[in-house]
Amino acid sequence: MSGEPRNEDEVVARFQQLLEERDQLTSMSLERQQEVAEHDLVIKTLEPLEAGRKCFRLVGEVLVERTVGEVLPAVKTNRDNLAALVANYEKLLAAKQKEVLAYQEKYHIRIKGDDSSSGAGGSGAAGSKAAGSQGVLVGS
Repeated sequence: MSGEPRNEDEVVARFQQLLEERDQLTSMSLERQQEVAEHDLVIKTLEPLEAGRKCFRLVGEVLVERTVGEVLPAVKTNRDNLAALVANYEKLLAAKQKEVLAYQEKYHIRIKGDDSSSGAGGSGAAGSKAAGSQGVLVGS
């Protein structure tokens, strides 16, 4: 749909598309936030251990033996990359929310059951997807 909508159905369809895009961004952001939290838990578990201690890391579908000293920096790097991705999703989400609100105002769209004039709602569903393709198991 390029250009201005020609009728009410096109306005509604575009608005629904904007809401779906916003909800997808919300969902992706929440999933990555969960992955960051899981990485933080692994880091918290590994940091007090000596660097030479044996641990196992799941890389793809293969369990490989490593040491805490080898695994900890990689987990921290992955966490930092995920945190940067979350920050990017948050920026995109804020821009998409502004776009939704501008569209809603431009075409005087009111959402049923929404008492406020903005209609802004962060109704993204948080997926309970298993995080990432890597895991860590510490051996004794």
